Amino acid sequence: MTSSDAPTFTLTRAGDRLELGGRIDERSQLADLARTITGGAITLDLAAVTYINSLGVRDWVSFLRALATAGVDLTLERCAEVMILQMNMIVDARGSARIASFFAPFACDACGWEGSQLVVTDQVQPLLAVGRAPETPCPECQQQARFADFVDRYFLFLSA
Repeated sequence: MTSSDAPTFTLTRAGDRLELGGRIDERSQLADLARTITGGAITLDLAAVTYINSLGVRDWVSFLRALATAGVDLTLERCAEVMILQMNMIVDARGSARIASFFAPFACDACGWEGSQLVVTDQVQPLLAVGRAPETPCPECQQQARFADFVDRYFLFLSA
């Protein structure tokens, strides 16, 4: 394998917890990773994923299917916005995984800050059920930051 063929993601494993970061693309070979995970429950932290292209989505979906076939109970946490965008476009990009938390875009009208903040799924679902978007304190000025996308569009993955 040449350096240009090497996977473009990083994987850290600690017991039943995995952290996946970097790029998920045609070099990811996540199917190989899936073969090393057998049964039980695992948590996959996706906060450090920075990019995913169409071939990466194909590999990701194959990875999820392989885990489901192996009987792995998968929880995704701290899902990066790039992963949420894919889950919203492609239903299979979520698979049968439980989404515990994810990053969402926010903006502060008081100071102009824009960025991602962590959202806990169990905390946001009651708000979404009544058509409200989550809010969070601005990390710069502590004023209330507003959700900076369309509620009906961004949170589609939670209804899949």
